[in-house]
Amino acid sequence: MKFDFHYSADDDVLSIYNYKLQPSESIEFSEYLNIDINKEGNVVGLEIIDASQFFSMLNKKISKSFLSDLDEVQLEEKEFRNNWFIAISFKSQNQIISQVLPPIRKSEYASPLLAQA
Repeated sequence: MKFDFHYSADDDVLSIYNYKLQPSESIEFSEYLNIDINKEGNVVGLEIIDASQFFSMLNKKISKSFLSDLDEVQLEEKEFRNNWFIAISFKSQNQIISQVLPPIRKSEYASPLLAQA
Protein backbone atom coordinates (compact mmCIF):
# COMPACT_ATOMS: atom_id res chain seq x y z
CA MET A 1 0.00 0.00 0.00
CA LYS A 2 1.30 3.44 -0.92
CA PHE A 3 2.00 5.60 2.13
CA ASP A 4 2.78 9.25 2.66
CA PHE A 5 6.17 10.03 4.14
CA HIS A 6 8.43 12.75 5.44
CA TYR A 7 12.17 12.51 5.81
CA SER A 8 14.12 15.11 7.79
CA ALA A 9 17.79 14.90 6.78
CA ASP A 10 18.72 17.30 9.60
CA ASP A 11 17.19 15.03 12.26
CA ASP A 12 17.59 11.80 10.23
CA VAL A 13 13.99 10.83 10.98
CA LEU A 14 11.73 9.03 8.52
CA SER A 15 7.98 9.12 9.15
CA ILE A 16 5.76 6.82 7.10
CA TYR A 17 2.00 7.32 7.44
CA ASN A 18 -1.32 7.18 5.63
CA TYR A 19 -3.93 9.83 6.42
CA LYS A 20 -6.71 7.37 5.56
CA LEU A 21 -5.58 4.95 8.29
CA GLN A 22 -6.13 6.61 11.65
CA PRO A 23 -3.84 5.41 14.44
CA SER A 24 -5.34 4.79 17.84
CA GLU A 25 -2.00 4.41 19.58
CA SER A 26 1.73 4.97 19.14
CA ILE A 27 4.13 2.41 20.57
CA GLU A 28 7.79 3.10 21.27
CA PHE A 29 9.41 -0.26 20.57
CA SER A 30 13.00 0.88 20.82
CA GLU A 31 15.15 3.98 20.82
CA TYR A 32 14.89 4.06 17.01
CA LEU A 33 11.40 2.75 16.19
CA ASN A 34 7.90 4.01 16.95
CA ILE A 35 4.90 2.18 15.50
CA ASP A 36 1.37 3.54 15.07
CA ILE A 37 -1.40 0.96 15.28
CA ASN A 38 -5.13 1.19 14.71
CA LYS A 39 -7.93 -0.20 16.90
CA GLU A 40 -7.58 -3.61 15.24
CA GLY A 41 -3.88 -3.75 16.11
CA ASN A 42 -2.63 -3.30 12.55
CA VAL A 43 0.44 -1.20 11.76
CA VAL A 44 -0.65 2.07 10.12
CA GLY A 45 2.52 4.15 10.51
CA LEU A 46 6.19 4.13 11.42
CA GLU A 47 8.68 6.64 12.72
CA ILE A 48 12.32 5.62 12.35
CA ILE A 49 14.90 7.66 14.23
CA ASP A 50 18.49 7.69 12.88
CA ALA A 51 16.89 6.27 9.73
CA SER A 52 19.95 6.42 7.47
CA GLN A 53 22.08 4.62 10.05
CA PHE A 54 19.37 2.04 10.73
CA PHE A 55 18.65 1.25 7.09
CA SER A 56 22.31 1.28 5.99
CA MET A 57 22.95 -1.53 8.49
CA LEU A 58 20.32 -3.58 6.61
CA ASN A 59 21.17 -2.35 3.11
CA LYS A 60 24.17 -0.17 2.20
CA LYS A 61 22.26 1.34 -0.75
CA ILE A 62 19.82 3.10 1.60
CA SER A 63 21.82 6.18 2.53
CA LYS A 64 20.93 9.65 3.76
CA SER A 65 21.13 10.87 0.16
CA PHE A 66 18.80 8.08 -0.99
CA LEU A 67 16.27 8.90 1.77
CA SER A 68 16.49 12.63 1.03
CA ASP A 69 15.43 12.01 -2.59
CA LEU A 70 12.48 9.69 -1.88
CA ASP A 71 9.69 9.79 -4.47
CA GLU A 72 7.45 7.05 -3.10
CA VAL A 73 7.17 4.70 -0.12
CA GLN A 74 5.08 1.56 0.14
CA LEU A 75 4.58 -0.38 3.34
CA GLU A 76 3.30 -3.91 3.76
CA GLU A 77 2.62 -5.48 7.13
CA LYS A 78 1.90 -9.14 7.90
CA GLU A 79 1.28 -10.88 11.19
CA PHE A 80 2.43 -14.38 12.04
CA ARG A 81 2.70 -16.06 15.43
CA ASN A 82 2.68 -12.90 17.52
CA ASN A 83 5.11 -11.07 15.23
CA TRP A 84 4.80 -8.18 12.84
CA PHE A 85 6.73 -8.53 9.60
CA ILE A 86 7.08 -5.18 7.86
CA ALA A 87 8.42 -4.64 4.36
CA ILE A 88 9.13 -1.15 3.03
CA SER A 89 9.60 -0.39 -0.64
CA PHE A 90 11.46 2.84 -1.43
CA LYS A 91 11.53 4.59 -4.79
CA SER A 92 14.38 7.10 -5.03
CA GLN A 93 17.09 8.15 -7.47
CA ASN A 94 15.53 6.08 -10.29
CA GLN A 95 15.69 2.86 -8.33
CA ILE A 96 13.36 0.80 -6.17
CA ILE A 97 14.67 -0.91 -3.07
CA SER A 98 12.55 -3.23 -0.93
CA GLN A 99 13.69 -3.73 2.62
CA VAL A 100 12.25 -6.10 5.21
CA LEU A 101 12.60 -4.97 8.80
CA PRO A 102 13.63 -7.43 11.50
CA PRO A 103 10.57 -9.20 13.00
CA ILE A 104 8.88 -7.24 15.77
CA ARG A 105 7.39 -9.27 18.61
CA LYS A 106 3.94 -8.01 19.47
CA SER A 107 4.14 -9.59 22.92
CA GLU A 108 6.89 -7.15 23.90
CA TYR A 109 4.15 -4.57 24.19
CA ALA A 110 0.61 -5.22 25.41
CA SER A 111 -1.58 -2.28 24.52
CA PRO A 112 -3.90 -1.25 27.36
CA LEU A 113 -6.36 0.03 24.74
CA LEU A 114 -6.42 -3.27 22.86
CA ALA A 115 -6.61 -5.29 26.09
CA GLN A 116 -9.81 -3.44 27.05
CA ALA A 117 -11.51 -4.04 23.68
